[in-house]
Amino acid sequence: MGQHRPAPCPRFFGANHRPTQGNGRRVLRGTRVRCAEPAISVVTTTIGNDLIDFRASHNRGRAEQPRLLARVLTASERTQLADEDAGDIGFALLWSAKEAAYKAAKKIQPALVFAPVRWQLASADLALADGSKRGTVFIADHPPISVSWQRTSHWLHCIAVRGDASTKTEHAVSALSDCMPRASFSERECDSFSREQSAAVRTLAKQLLAQHGITDCEIVRERIEHRLLPPRVYSAGMARDDVQLSLSHDGDYVAAVIAVKV
Repeated sequence: MGQHRPAPCPRFFGANHRPTQGNGRRVLRGTRVRCAEPAISVVTTTIGNDLIDFRASHNRGRAEQPRLLARVLTASERTQLADEDAGDIGFALLWSAKEAAYKAAKKIQPALVFAPVRWQLASADLALADGSKRGTVFIADHPPISVSWQRTSHWLHCIAVRGDASTKTEHAVSALSDCMPRASFSERECDSFSREQSAAVRTLAKQLLAQHGITDCEIVRERIEHRLLPPRVYSAGMARDDVQLSLSHDGDYVAAVIAVKV
């Protein structure tokens, strides 16, 4: 099992929710004394997330589709799903964990191919009676990836964390109707928009970033050939290494997660 990590700090918005290193000197004989550059805080954690809108039609009945289950779940996961009669909730737990873990792992290994049937979720059960839960996803050639879930009657949100336990992770979930864009977006940001949720989820992410003093920033997905890379935070045209983020949307909801060094 993966290392225990503190639970992300939830911040909900939307329907039915309320919202050093100092300068040093290095002296070498025969050279001038020079002040070192200030140390930069780098987030070594990578994060991913996935969101499932329970009311969306495409999320209903998936646990009853044998071909789908065979494509995305391991044999032991299919057995667990059947033995517990976990239905769509159980499938949502499994699917969202693999999606979120994939996003976290892909930031370290950009060429990683989404192959959920090869990855294993370790979880004591597929129940979520108290609204929160933890588990671990195992992907070959990666350390165990910790996952946690939060749910309401309307949605399930999964967060995956790979790396440094000293990183603070915060997230927010919002109804799409309550998170309409409140800011203008740069041309680079708009280049990766694919639907109306693209602007809404970035608005939500920027609200989280602003709480940590990160304003006047861009959230950009760079392109390599025909592929879009995971989103990153940019300030003054430069990618920031002191913050990580992950975005997701499904149906009538959007979700954002950020990780900052503490």
